[in-house]
Amino acid sequence: MNILDTLHSGKVKGWVEQLRGRDPLPPLAPAEEWDPALTRKINDTSHEEICAGIAKLDDDMALCVKSGLLLWNDALEPSHVLSQQVKTETGSYWHGIMHRREPDFGNSKYWFRRVGSHPAFEAVATHATSLLQRRGDGYSQTWLSEIQINGWDPFGFVDRCEQAAGKREAPEIVELLEQVQVAEIEALLGWTAAKVER
Repeated sequence: MNILDTLHSGKVKGWVEQLRGRDPLPPLAPAEEWDPALTRKINDTSHEEICAGIAKLDDDMALCVKSGLLLWNDALEPSHVLSQQVKTETGSYWHGIMHRREPDFGNSKYWFRRVGSHPAFEAVATHATSLLQRRGDGYSQTWLSEIQINGWDPFGFVDRCEQAAGKREAPEIVELLEQVQVAEIEALLGWTAAKVER
């Protein structure tokens, strides 16, 4: 689901368009936030305003939306501050992605164990599958087969990112992982936004 299907705030629409237009893609392990001004704007906007027009707000999901927007902007610490406040599987999912990008792979897996089998895995798998089907290389086809058989595996993705962090992957594989990372963030944001209304 598209995040903008649920969140109609002009601010959110502008932020999402800005984040979707990033070139180059968000790195797997950013050294700094992409746009500090955008981090300030997201931080300074209440989650009620981000989720404007939703009468009965699920505060945890609204915090997760804000955390996800910050994470997409590579603002790891501000995202972390929010996600660790949310004691749900969705909060743990955002927390796990943040630690994967830190990169702290063991800590990331700890949080993914707390996630369990998240209902957003289906949306993430759909987005990742769409990307992988467009590629003909063996790496993509092997990964695609794994997803088709087992569904989305966040632990496997952590392992793939760890391989890339160790400079054991070709640049085109790193770019593929970055594309899948964006697909995961956007799919999870869309799923989270759809759950903001109680």
